[in-house]
Amino acid sequence: MWKILCGIVVLVTIVVNQLAEARGVRRRRGHTLQLDNYLSYDGIMQYLDELALSHSSRVTLKDVGRTYENRALKMAMITNGDGRPGKRVIFLDAALHSREWMTPAAALLTIHKLVVEFAENSDLLTDYDWHIMPLANPDGYEYSRNTERYWRNTRTPNGGNCFGTNLNRNFAVDWNVGFPELKDPCDENYAGSSPFSEVEARTVRDIMHSLVESKRAVMYLSLHTANRSVFYPWVYDTAPVSNQKEHDEIGRFVADRIFRSTGTFIKTWQYAKFAGTFGGTSMDYALVAGFPLSFVFEMSGTGRDHVEYKFFPPATDIRHLAEESWTGIKAFAEKTIEKYPPSRVISYKPKVKLLENAAPRNWGLSSMAGTVCLLFIYLT
Repeated sequence: MWKILCGIVVLVTIVVNQLAEARGVRRRRGHTLQLDNYLSYDGIMQYLDELALSHSSRVTLKDVGRTYENRALKMAMITNGDGRPGKRVIFLDAALHSREWMTPAAALLTIHKLVVEFAENSDLLTDYDWHIMPLANPDGYEYSRNTERYWRNTRTPNGGNCFGTNLNRNFAVDWNVGFPELKDPCDENYAGSSPFSEVEARTVRDIMHSLVESKRAVMYLSLHTANRSVFYPWVYDTAPVSNQKEHDEIGRFVADRIFRSTGTFIKTWQYAKFAGTFGGTSMDYALVAGFPLSFVFEMSGTGRDHVEYKFFPPATDIRHLAEESWTGIKAFAEKTIEKYPPSRVISYKPKVKLLENAAPRNWGLSSMAGTVCLLFIYLT
């Protein structure tokens, strides 16, 4: 009898150790960010899911919406794990324009730096949380990767064999004002059938409103390529914003940090004075929604060989350009935290109200089943 019991104990020990080792392998796998090629939508989602499981005390992954083609819009909410509620937030999104493939790579590297390389970047999370949407237009992104490389918009049908809306023209600040192509449902600048006609734009809007209403919003940062610029509002108007000097100072700080690090020259502009006025941008909307700071970071698309590849740098340049972009993103954060410490009172005065056409959420069985299955795989 004792021999049998001892055998069972030994067998259980072996099985437990093997499970623990397998779990450790999966934890380590979640730490690895693949930047030697452009990740697919599924690859991005898998990395986020694994990272959230392996660092559950500091990363919460939230399903914030569903696209026309039923892909998840996910946001990584990152903290330092100290449990202190109500911290101020930096909200970052990427790939509103689907052909800008480098932006999800830079957003994922930012998540990686804040989570996996937390020890080196903990100062960015002491008094701030980060909310990051690394893929804000997954339908368009997959269509760009697999069918029509230069595709820029969503994939919602507009009738007449025309598809897609430009998300960065779909926000309710001077919507549909600026140039004729905004009204053309077959043009890549099409602003949509109405403000916030697109679930992706409504999702970004709702996140903005939630952060302002909870008095946590500080900086909105939208990643684009490949103009090598820091833009700040307004786009719809040439008049300066009330805190233009502050925006300009932060932009120049970012540009200087990147130039000192890599030699890449980054311009700093109020957008309307750079390329004229038009409406519907997320950057302008964030400011009228109540964010004190709002920027677009147009990342570089220039390879190590000094060739300007714009939206599609070779795979061998992904890591280099993502690291350069992280240098800029980190500089944005450092200067924002310096300018807006917890001791500085922010007077939130949004000029818009949350509209009733809130983005649909999917908290149903499909999402739950996916989470349960992933958890089962992770533990076994």
